[in-house]
Amino acid sequence: MRRMSIAYCGTCNYRPIAASLARVIAAETGIKPVLIHSPEIDAFEVTVNDELIFSKSAAGRFPEFAKIIDTVKEKMGSSE
Repeated sequence: MRRMSIAYCGTCNYRPIAASLARVIAAETGIKPVLIHSPEIDAFEVTVNDELIFSKSAAGRFPEFAKIIDTVKEKMGSSE
């Protein structure tokens, strides 16, 4: 099963970034991530099949969209 989510801090107004990433992921992979409003301040996390593939708090920055796409393709390809 293909499950993907992007959790974002609404207080920090990260929803536009999460929505942009979700649109790019959908266009490139056909997978539509679920956007989740996180109660955690400064949160921005991308999860594929319950595996965290990116955390803004761990990386100290927002993700590079191309790297996220590559990782999603890799993870989704190996889960089929």
